[in-house]
Amino acid sequence: MISWHNAPLHSYKGFLYKPEVDEDEEGIRKAWHNIVRRIEPHIVVYTSNHTPYRWMTFEEFKIFVDQMERITA
Repeated sequence: MISWHNAPLHSYKGFLYKPEVDEDEEGIRKAWHNIVRRIEPHIVVYTSNHTPYRWMTFEEFKIFVDQMERITA
């Protein structure tokens, strides 16, 4: 189950995985997959549409960052 207590701490190429947990009225928790820069951790740079029912793995995070860098370069 998604919880703040088990959120991973991925870091890659100056980006950090900073997910948020959203809980609806029925108690179902879903993840928002936010990616921020290490130097500005309060500003969300990217949000992934990865499944809301589990955290991104480090490999998924790494692939996403690489794809976003290519698209925005």
